[in-house]
Amino acid sequence: MKKLFSIFVAFFLSIASYAQWSGNLDLGGGTNFSGSNNENAAFKVKYSGKRTYVGLNLAGSHNYMPSEQQTTIIDVKKEGNEYYKAEDKIIKPRNWDARAGVDFGYALDTLNAIDVSVSYSIRAGNEFVRLSTERREGLSREGITGIQEDSVANKSGQIDGIIAYTRKFKNRPSAVFSAGGVYYGKSNLERKMRFTDGNFYLKHKHYATYSNLNDIDFKLNIAYNDMFNFNGSKIKLSAGIDSPLNNDVDGYTAESFVGGAWKDSTDYRQSYYYFSWAAEPYVNLVWTVGKFDFSLKERIQWYSHSMMDKLDEKKSRSDIKYLFDKEDWQNILAAGVKFRINERNSMSLDYARTISRPDYKKLCPTYMIGESEGEYFRGNPELKPEISDNVNFNYSYIRSIFNLSLDFHYRNKTNTAEKVMDVNFDPSTTDLGEKTLFTWINNKRQESKGVKLDLKMNGNDIKAEIWTAFNNDVYGNNKEFNKEDFNYELGSRINVYLNQSIKLSSDLIYVSAKESAYNLKGEDVIANLRFTKTFANGLELFGEFRDIVDKENHEQTWNQELTYLKDVVTKPMQRALLLGLSYRF
Repeated sequence: MKKLFSIFVAFFLSIASYAQWSGNLDLGGGTNFSGSNNENAAFKVKYSGKRTYVGLNLAGSHNYMPSEQQTTIIDVKKEGNEYYKAEDKIIKPRNWDARAGVDFGYALDTLNAIDVSVSYSIRAGNEFVRLSTERREGLSREGITGIQEDSVANKSGQIDGIIAYTRKFKNRPSAVFSAGGVYYGKSNLERKMRFTDGNFYLKHKHYATYSNLNDIDFKLNIAYNDMFNFNGSKIKLSAGIDSPLNNDVDGYTAESFVGGAWKDSTDYRQSYYYFSWAAEPYVNLVWTVGKFDFSLKERIQWYSHSMMDKLDEKKSRSDIKYLFDKEDWQNILAAGVKFRINERNSMSLDYARTISRPDYKKLCPTYMIGESEGEYFRGNPELKPEISDNVNFNYSYIRSIFNLSLDFHYRNKTNTAEKVMDVNFDPSTTDLGEKTLFTWINNKRQESKGVKLDLKMNGNDIKAEIWTAFNNDVYGNNKEFNKEDFNYELGSRINVYLNQSIKLSSDLIYVSAKESAYNLKGEDVIANLRFTKTFANGLELFGEFRDIVDKENHEQTWNQELTYLKDVVTKPMQRALLLGLSYRF
């Protein structure tokens, strides 16, 4: 018995001799001048032994940020039916989040290791929205008013899981093989109550919607990384395959308040099942020879997705139909070259293609209720992915603590999914006085040319950056251009270290008006000032003032024939004062 006890003590001491503890605690919060506030806390601790590690992660937050939006809408139809509508919206959202997770790693031997991470999070929130509307049909008619109130409550739970295997090779120290999977599962329940009143609406409406959303995202990846040296040159290799999978089950029912009681309204009862899967083999190469770096990234994406209609009132499985079922191939290529002229000067030229796919709600060809009263959406299953071809040239000059860079870029973006009015689809649902139907089409392309000059200073006590950028965009349909915009940006960022423990940081950025395919974003002024005090024991205190002013935002939505315009003008403002602390050990 004594011998066993001695062996146990020796084993425990051997583990303790290798053990290391690390972690951090973050607390923060603040208020802005409109009465909102937010608080957050996070705690992490990690125990590392000779061959294992275990970590615990806890986090929570609360956020309350009311806001007010004033929107003016002018709907004009060339046939002569015009009206003006002004909206005053008050939004009061409140959210709570909590997350708990465990990390675990085990080294099978000096070459093989397994890492596992599992976490569970819950989220709850509520939101109250009051929308006051005034409308004048025809520019000379007497105005009529209406009020819409929405009360939303939601709760959700999510499980995240990661498992990864890594193998190194004894005879090739630079080679690493890895394989793993990432899982995200989410279930969401939401209830919305809507009450409308006033002369604006043809009749008073009281109804509630109950929606549930279940998402599953899973991704498998296999990768091999290595480095080769021969004849004075060096090649970095990365190759593998990614395979993401997504399942979305979305559905809701609606009830109307009739005769003092809630009754089912099957007009709005919907349920959809969306499935997507992709296989993406890739290879990345960087070849360094002399003063040149040549890079090549090639990825082939095979993408398959489908959507089924699962209306609750359908009794037979044979009644469930495919709303769409299709697949496509995409070639995603990137290449570049960098030339190091000398120790101070270098140039590079890069090309890259990016692809952005529409989400399934933009593809679903059935009716969906919009955010505002009288707005409905109908997706377009024929939407194509947006494709951008980008070219960038960079010149860099480094001397002492200064770094000067000059960038020229060109981008050609096609198949932009534009939101449009669908006034010709069904006249009974697009009466200007009752409902507006939106859909999406691949109707836009964009060519963008610009230049950016950036100067950085990396001193011991002061780190600063100033930049200016100019951009020229032309927009049009997929065949021709019909709109042009010029915008610019000026910015500065300064970090001053008063001593080893006190730091002051400031940002001041001005962005002129920017357009994006008929959507105009107004001038932005962004100003941040942050004070940080660091103590020797790992404790850090900070205070930050943020000021973000969007002077004016425009959003213009047309129908396909450009005969019907909805112009929305919004003037939001955000100022916030934040305080917090961080402790690392």
